[in-house]
This record gives sequence, C-alpha cells and structure tokens, in this order.
Amino acid sequence: MSIGQQVMRVEDILIIAPYSELAKDAVQLRKKTDFKFSLILSESEIPYQQQVNPSTRVVISRGGTAKSLRELLELPVVDVPVTPSDILQAISAVIKCGHKKIAVITPTNILSQTNHTLELSDEVQLIFETDVGGQIADTVKRLIQNEKVEAIIGDRVATQIALQHQVHGHLLKSGEESLLMALETATNVLRAQTRERAQIKEMQSILNVINDGVLTIDPNGIIKVNNNSAKRIFNFAEEDIVGKKYSDCFEDPRLLKVIEEKKEERNLLHTTDNGKKIVVNQIPIYIDSVFQGSVGIYQEISKIQNLELNIRKRLSDRGLIAKNTFDDFVTMNSQMKKVISEARLYAKSEGTVLIYGETGTGKELFAQSIHNASKRHKGPFVSVNCAALNENLLESELFGYVEGAFTGALKGGKSGLFELAHGGSLFLDEIGEISPQFQAKLLRVLQEKEVRRIGADRIIPIDVRIICATNKSLYDLVEDGNFREDLYYRLSTLELDLIPLRYRKEDIIPLSVSFLKTEMEREKRNLSWGDTDVFFPLLNHEWLGNAR
Repeated sequence: MSIGQQVMRVEDILIIAPYSELAKDAVQLRKKTDFKFSLILSESEIPYQQQVNPSTRVVISRGGTAKSLRELLELPVVDVPVTPSDILQAISAVIKCGHKKIAVITPTNILSQTNHTLELSDEVQLIFETDVGGQIADTVKRLIQNEKVEAIIGDRVATQIALQHQVHGHLLKSGEESLLMALETATNVLRAQTRERAQIKEMQSILNVINDGVLTIDPNGIIKVNNNSAKRIFNFAEEDIVGKKYSDCFEDPRLLKVIEEKKEERNLLHTTDNGKKIVVNQIPIYIDSVFQGSVGIYQEISKIQNLELNIRKRLSDRGLIAKNTFDDFVTMNSQMKKVISEARLYAKSEGTVLIYGETGTGKELFAQSIHNASKRHKGPFVSVNCAALNENLLESELFGYVEGAFTGALKGGKSGLFELAHGGSLFLDEIGEISPQFQAKLLRVLQEKEVRRIGADRIIPIDVRIICATNKSLYDLVEDGNFREDLYYRLSTLELDLIPLRYRKEDIIPLSVSFLKTEMEREKRNLSWGDTDVFFPLLNHEWLGNAR
C-alpha cells in the first residue's frame, strides 16, 4: 500500500494554494497519484476559517499564506518547500530577461534566515534576504531604493510590490516535486495523529475502567486528562474541565499547595465540596529533571473501606458467620420473651451490647441473633473467649501482628480479629476476665475506632460493633477496682440479663423436645412418645449448666 492510499478521506488534507499555478500542479498531481485531498485557491476574499472543512485534519500551503494560516487555524500546517532546483530555475529565467542585479526575498518558512550577496559574474549579482519581521513590502522598497535591484524573485506579495515600483517581479514557484514532498509529510502527520488518537482513546478507556479518579495537569496547571470517576467524585458530570486551570476547579489550599510545590504527596485526606471524603495522591512528572506536570489520583474512602471489607471477608472464610437467629429461640417464659423483644430492639441500634448470664444461658446465641437482625448482617461475625487466652495471646489475636513482631510470629504477619470483623460484629465473651492493662488497650480501640498491629507503625481504621458477655457483675468489679469504670460505661450502653433455666422451668420440656428432634435428625434415628408427660422427670433436675 502506498503512502497516498492510506489517506482515506478527501477532506483529511486541504491544500490552500497561494497562486493559481500551484493549484494547477495540485490538480495534475491528484490525477497522476492516489493521494486524496481537497483544494482551494487563497485568492478568495472569504476568510480561511470559513473555507476550511471541520473534518480537515492537516492543511498544506506555502510562504506567507502558510505563516498566516498557523496563526488563524488550530490545525497542523505543512509548508510546500522550495527546492534548490526551483530557485535556480527562477534565477535563470530572470537572467534570461536581461536583469543583472537580482534580489531573492522569501519568508523564513521558505528559506532559513539568510542575508548575503553572491557575485555570479562581473555582471550578475544576487542578493538573498529573508524577511523576519513579516514586512515584505518594506524590504522590497528598501532593496529597490538602496540597492538599485533590477528584479525581485519572491512570493506573490513581494512580486506585486516590485511591479508597483516598475521593477521586474518573478514568482518563486514550488514545482511538482515540492508539492509531492508536502503531501507525503502531511500523510505522515495524519498517521501520527491517528496513532496519537488511538493511544489517547486506549488510555481514556483504561482510565474510565478505574474506580479511582484521575486528573493530569500540565506544567502551567492546566487540566489535560480526567476520567469518569473524577467527574463523579468531584461532581463534574455535566462539565468538561479539560483545558481549565486546576486552581479554578479546586479551592482547597492544601491541594493547590501540593500542585505548586511540585512534590509527591501521598495519602492526603480531603473532603470535597459535595461532602465526600477522599484520599489524594499527587505524583509529579519529571523528565530529564524538568517538571512536566503531575498526575492526581483520588480515592473515595467509602470505596476503600468496602474493598477492604470484601478482602477481609474473603480472608475470613473460616466460618466467621453468625448461624443463629431469633427464630431459633425456644421459650414459653414471659420474662424470656421480654428479653428477646429487647434484643430485637437492640439489633436496630449501633450501640455496644453487654449480655449478662450464667454459663449455658445462651449469651452467644443472643449475640449472633442480634448481629443477624442488624444492618451488619452481611458482614462477618467474629467471636473470641477472653478467658481462654492469656493477655499476650489475646492481644495478638485481637489486634494482629506484623512479621517478626515477636518470636514465633507467622511469616507475613496476621490480621487481628478486629480487622476481620470490620463492617460486622465482634463478640467478646467473658469480658470480665481481661486484665486492667488490656482493658486500657481495648478502651483506646473503642474510642479511636482504629487498631495497630503488634510491631507495626500503621494505623488501621475499623468499623466494628462490639457485643460483650460476662457471667460476672462488671459493676461489682468496678466497685472492687478490678475493672475500669470508663470501659464499663463504654460497654454497657445496652444491657441484657438472661434468665437461668431453673427460673423458667416451663421451657425445660420444649427445649428437651427441640434438642431431641435435632439429635434424631443427626443420628438418623426415629423415636416416638405418647405425650410429653414422659419428660416430667426432667423438671426435678437443677440444670446448673442451663440450656447448654
């Protein structure tokens, strides 16, 4: 496939010919090659902006016309070059007309800046002058008056001025070869544009898949790229902020300072104008030690927490779920029904629950039921018996630890139960057994809602509802100085007192029947009885182990 065949549309390339001969050459070239382009002659009085098709991607022109087009259009403009052959042909034509002192005047985009005189012979003198200031008319007049030139070779403007002063003017034309070179250059520009568009489209697609907001800022603080997440986070959904100054879109002085200082800033907490809490990471871009702008990444804290919750859920696929609900309770006792009703109300709250009850009265059953009836029911339910672990082991289990924190620490560290319970509930059984030293650590976690693994320096925020249970009176422990008063009031926001089985004997037979049926299903055996009188002897037992 040739270069020309890759230009698919006529409107992609526009040739604006400053003189009719160039337009004729373009038409002939279009017939002989497979280049596709549109063509207009610049002699029209209609402004260029109105003549250019909106679909045009590259413009080709020459001389002063090309320079003007660069100022008027936001499109790449390719110059039709002037070859040495073109210059020699023009000089030869003027000499044949009998002129001896000849000036070649061109804009800087035809010949690079040059001002010198060349003696071809004793009779023929050439003056080359490049117009830098854009005042070709003044240059022509000066050469005619001061240098007494007999002929002017240049663009259309220069030759017209020469003729007005009765001096021979010869148009410096670009031949077919020059026009062909310009078309090849324009085609290469089109290819580069296509590659750039594809890269931008690919990058934009990638950015729009990312949940984090992304903004890129150039060295002047102008926003160059933004993704859909950034629009959503900052509520720019209906507004295009590309091309605007960063300082016009964001007023927070800390964000502006980060941009101004051109330094890396990570994990900066920020609240947007629409109330969203985000984490900002601003990364400067330096190329060869020169600042080229920066990239800002904006993460919604709520999404980070949800992601962390999902990760924790996957990590805690070890049965950290609450299996029981209020429907699992078997009771005929009016007081027990009242306790269950209270627990149902507590489930709707976020307050800490303290459950009192003897061993076997169903404290964890209540804890699980409260969790499953709460808005946290989709989160994890984590249970730990505080009396079963010594202080150091309990601390490592609840708070977790990093690798090397102590002898025997697992490689890679371990997540604590507070972390695993994030977004759910943590049941602390036998809370009255923890030491005063550990009580202080637990109080801090409840107050700050954050934990730090043993041996770590990073704080981990947590969102956990605490449900505690004890068979001791925490109030009495406070009175005796064995339990912190501030922790007691922190834990006892909502209280439940469970009734021992011996005080609700009407539940003994229903519970026995329920448990017996469960065992029959597990053992795949079938027992039958005439009536429940067969269970009456159970009523005479004290049942110190309660329902368990």
